[in-house]
Amino acid sequence: MKKIKYEINGTFIDIEVSDEVAQHYEQIETEEKRIKRKETRRHQSLETLVESGFQIADPKGDIEERALQNDDVEQLRKALKVLTEDQKWLIEQVFYYGRKQSEVAAELGIDPTAIRNRLRKIYDKIKKSFQ
Repeated sequence: MKKIKYEINGTFIDIEVSDEVAQHYEQIETEEKRIKRKETRRHQSLETLVESGFQIADPKGDIEERALQNDDVEQLRKALKVLTEDQKWLIEQVFYYGRKQSEVAAELGIDPTAIRNRLRKIYDKIKKSFQ
């Protein structure tokens, strides 16, 4: 007869079992430890990494970059204000909804070249407002 340590609700107790049961129990324990070790080597939890001193860069953390982006967005908003309603609609259809220029041209009953020319004029207008 052998004694094994068995855990119940966080409390360890010694149980006397036959040699065969003890041997199987040790094999199961060894296999569980091997699997746990294997899993923890492959997968690191975020909490464990942070507790060990690993620092994760916050993509929103670069204040200077965010400020520049906010300035660009504000400039673009101002630039869009100089466009006519038709120009705003065209920009919305092509860039926001991702429609093809040929689709928009067909809807308006005009040649796709006219859409390209209109977009070129819009680009020029926006460029001028950025300068």
